[in-house]
Amino acid sequence: MVISDNKVVLVERAEKVVYQDGAKVIKAFKPSKPASDVLNEALNLSRIAEAGVAAPKVIEVSQTEDGGWALSHEFIPGTTVRKLMDEADAAKKSEILAKFVDLQVSVQNTKAPALLNSQRAKFKTMIEKVKDLDPTQRYELEMRADRMRGHHFICHGDFNPSNVIIGEDGKAYVVDWAHVTRGLPEADAAMTYILFKMYHADQAEEYLDLYSAKADMPKQKIMYWVPVVAAAELARGRKDSEEMLKSFVEATNDYE
Repeated sequence: MVISDNKVVLVERAEKVVYQDGAKVIKAFKPSKPASDVLNEALNLSRIAEAGVAAPKVIEVSQTEDGGWALSHEFIPGTTVRKLMDEADAAKKSEILAKFVDLQVSVQNTKAPALLNSQRAKFKTMIEKVKDLDPTQRYELEMRADRMRGHHFICHGDFNPSNVIIGEDGKAYVVDWAHVTRGLPEADAAMTYILFKMYHADQAEEYLDLYSAKADMPKQKIMYWVPVVAAAELARGRKDSEEMLKSFVEATNDYE
């Protein structure tokens, strides 16, 4: 894949750099990133778009000059919901958050493509990698994750205001589908709740209240999955939030 000299860096992480290059967004991964992961992300994005969710269309998957892999998809001109929230007053911010939750519920209610990865398998695999957890505690969390079987809803896996773009056409688009699975909506909501707690704690409880009301979902069912999701996130090496994630894990018995 050729990346032009006119590219603009949007996001830079340890394992990837995300560029805007004209009408495309290019995720360029380091050579250490397995090709299967990049191809799977492209496949997931294609499946989600075909299911009817407003998401960017895949353009290309190929190698870059350094031997890594890159995924390109269409660039959606617009503004992230996070930016809109940051610039809004309190009343407007609550209105935007309510629409954000409506969108999440709508995505979850869309019929999931049959071949999306399993949420249950993903969480069990990630929890197994967290070796600094007590083995008994880790086993209990893996067994809790095992109860996710048999559910087939679209779960974005990283649904947060930075991953929703309000396009210039006024339509809401959901981006960054690297972590999408088939599974339980309440576990996906637990992930979003944790993301709010990590980065915008002042909105976390309002999000939880709104999601509970709009999805007709008891908050207890969402909180039941918080320790499982928190343990899985520890596998990502989130050092900036490690203490908080461990506190959620330690509270496992509080969420029965």
